[in-house]
Amino acid sequence: MTTLQTKAPGIAPISRQGKTQRRIASAQLTARLAVDRKTQQDCYKLRYLSYFAEGHIEFRRSGTFSDEYDDQPTVQTVVIYKGSRAVASTRICALTRGADGSDSGSIPAQHVFPEETEALFRRDVASPVARVVEINRLVRHPDFADDKSLVFLLFRLAGYFILKSDAGAVVSCVRRNHIPFYTRLRFSEVAGPRVYHGVKFSTHLLSCLRPQYDTVRRMVPLLDVAGAARAQYDRLCQGETVAVMP
Repeated sequence: MTTLQTKAPGIAPISRQGKTQRRIASAQLTARLAVDRKTQQDCYKLRYLSYFAEGHIEFRRSGTFSDEYDDQPTVQTVVIYKGSRAVASTRICALTRGADGSDSGSIPAQHVFPEETEALFRRDVASPVARVVEINRLVRHPDFADDKSLVFLLFRLAGYFILKSDAGAVVSCVRRNHIPFYTRLRFSEVAGPRVYHGVKFSTHLLSCLRPQYDTVRRMVPLLDVAGAARAQYDRLCQGETVAVMP
């Protein structure tokens, strides 16, 4: 089995001092879209465990965490499994601006940072953005909270949906200590801090236009979902369980 390597040219590894890291060999991992009840519940339980362990939400008797965005048709949530155990998850929300100015879909960022999100749809630029995708609810099981390879794999899966949706810009609302990671992936800080939807922590809005995102995925092969990998992930949208690394 191969262990995922996350170091890439121009992207320095990020370390957290004083913590024992548990890592999972990438060959052990599978992924599923949360389109069925069981996978959805696995995701909501995983979110709760992650946020509650870090003190970001209050105790809930249900032991789950979800919100109104989970039910939107323009939202995709993916869960990574080690065997039958959910170990990581992320959600990709899309907001599309029509030529007539009407919107399809919704992203949490537009409610936390409304003016800044609206500015991404400016028409007085050479290449106007018609669709903004937000990567959010990126969580790991507390047992693997320091496994950075899982973060890269979640970004890999998110990248598939970014390409599939032909997004013109990608945004994420990020805690201050995570900003260096995102800036290494060519995200730029736009605004903040402001309290994020449904949790106690404050975030900064970071954005990455499509040309910058394409530069990063070409620079970091792990993030570049193309060829056989894209065909593999197409099966996710058919409700199949797929290997995270083909």
